[in-house]
Amino acid sequence: MLNNLKSLNILLVEDELEIQKALEEALLHFFANVYTADNGEEALNVLDEKVVHAVFTDYEMPKLNGYEFIKEMKKTFHDMPVTIISNHDDRKKLQACIPLKLYGYLFKPLRYIDLKKYLETFAIKLGEEGRLQHTFSQSHSLNFIEHTLLENETLHQLTKLEFLFLELLISRSGKVATTEEIV
Repeated sequence: MLNNLKSLNILLVEDELEIQKALEEALLHFFANVYTADNGEEALNVLDEKVVHAVFTDYEMPKLNGYEFIKEMKKTFHDMPVTIISNHDDRKKLQACIPLKLYGYLFKPLRYIDLKKYLETFAIKLGEEGRLQHTFSQSHSLNFIEHTLLENETLHQLTKLEFLFLELLISRSGKVATTEEIV
């Protein structure tokens, strides 16, 4: 299942640069791209500029903490899969995050083996929810893993640019994609 993550982009929000670099390096083994942000405000900008399929965020951060960031992000990206990574095992924080419909909550220090185990569960959940493909209609769907478009039972292999274009349009659903984004 972990191979299914290889076509997805993730946003890592972490204010401690050493931890950010270590997590970025580890996540690059599993995801196509790892975009980083140092705080919640910067993360919101990244979400507006990049195609992101999932978010891993620290809880304690300057400008917007993890809860505030996720709450603001969910206004636009309603069903974005989010995992909180925190130093603290705080029941109040966990309870406050329940309405945000998190995918998970990981504790620092995060060992590679624990991250890998979590990502296996994460990938299975994405697959079960149909997040590894996008359905346009009963007869049209885009497979994020194979980069294929199914049209009336005919499978079309997409070029990299065709796939990226469709992915951009899907990520901007309900919003206008600028010429710069398309280029």
